[in-house]
Amino acid sequence: MQELTGARLPPQLADLGQPPQRLYLEGQLPRGPAVAIVGTRGASAEAVVWVRGFASELASRGVTIVSGGAEGIDTAAHEGALAVGGLTVVVAVPGLSRPFPEQNGPLFRRVVEAGGAYLSLYPEHQAAKRGHFFARNGVLVALCHALVVGQTGVVGGSRNAAKWARELGRPLFVVPHSPWVAEGRGAVVELRLGARPLDSWKEMLRFLHRSGHHALDPGPKAAPLQGELSFPGAEPSADPVLQAVREGALHPDEIVEQTGLSLAIVQQRILTLALSGVLVPGPLGSLKLVTD
Repeated sequence: MQELTGARLPPQLADLGQPPQRLYLEGQLPRGPAVAIVGTRGASAEAVVWVRGFASELASRGVTIVSGGAEGIDTAAHEGALAVGGLTVVVAVPGLSRPFPEQNGPLFRRVVEAGGAYLSLYPEHQAAKRGHFFARNGVLVALCHALVVGQTGVVGGSRNAAKWARELGRPLFVVPHSPWVAEGRGAVVELRLGARPLDSWKEMLRFLHRSGHHALDPGPKAAPLQGELSFPGAEPSADPVLQAVREGALHPDEIVEQTGLSLAIVQQRILTLALSGVLVPGPLGSLKLVTD
């Protein structure tokens, strides 16, 4: 394990008010575009699948995936990058000999062996302590060109990472969730605080290209493919979720049955329409049009 000090520390850490004086590294910190992905440990199965696919698509196009190595969303992000031979960085609290969570030790070894990095704030045998994680989040966010919150409750470490993104001026993207889904309710709060809604890996790649961090331009935003989310800007009358409500569907389960879309996509689209003032969620998850 290398000890990084002085000029060997990543220069992006200078954006932190009190940057760490030393870090501990196994592997090599990749150069080029980097996107951090964080989220709840208790992620839904659908969120895990989405994040894994999102990370794979970006990593296959040369984007380094940065995350904290926790269970749930973090693990899905690292695994998604590894699945396509991409690079990923674990920004951890303890050293690699004391992995946290312990069951992710083999995953962290795979990250290093695949050409990525395990970066720790503390010496190799230091155990994780509760107070260390918020400082870790600052380093994690400082290393990235954008932060994506894949799924988060109202309270949690990923909300702290989002706070760091606002403080450091890192673009913050959030995958929308329905407000009645506890695991993702923090997305509603972050969107109100100014986070950008994220619909797909293509949207992130467009951002990286426009901001000068990635050479590949995926082209103008096109009509969504089957399974992709559609956000405001599309013709509302073409929205299958909105059309289903107009035809009498009053609950997400009914919309799933009528449209053939997955429940995750339906819930995310409902939230977007609600934030746009088109739909109003009612009791027990029922829905109604604002014009009703």
